[in-house]
Amino acid sequence: MQMLGGFLILLGCFGMGLWYRQQFLGRLYTIRELIRILEQWISEIRYNGSTLPECCRQTGRQRKDRLGEICTEVYREYAETEDAGFLELAEKSFRRQLRMLPLKKEDIEEFLRFAEKEGYADETMQIKSIELSRQGLEHTADMQQREITQKCRLSVGLGAMSGLLILLLLV
Repeated sequence: MQMLGGFLILLGCFGMGLWYRQQFLGRLYTIRELIRILEQWISEIRYNGSTLPECCRQTGRQRKDRLGEICTEVYREYAETEDAGFLELAEKSFRRQLRMLPLKKEDIEEFLRFAEKEGYADETMQIKSIELSRQGLEHTADMQQREITQKCRLSVGLGAMSGLLILLLLV
């Protein structure tokens, strides 16, 4: 019975280390997906002459993940509310919904940088503002990628070692 208990303690601590590793990887994955969305919006505006609400709707149609659902919800809120500007509404809605994803507050702020530029009717200026958001997220993703290898190894290693320490203390 003691062997089984010790094994379960070790397995639980190791699992906790793997969970932390997955949290680090989840943030990086989500940031990269936000970059892809911004790149898609740039392409839609540049080549199709789409507006930002249309870009958001198109992204929601094409993506079958949580970010696609968020884009669909933002477009739906905009379509139902005729008196508010899209950027103002999108900023509030994205901010509220992106909090549920494994992102830090700085990541969300960087993504929403394009929404600060209210009143850009010119597609070139819209593209530049979205590119600023994309570049900021790419910088964050690059920094996260450099740190992630060490953090992942450390979290799994510390999980296993803490399990061994607990076992030694119990014996």
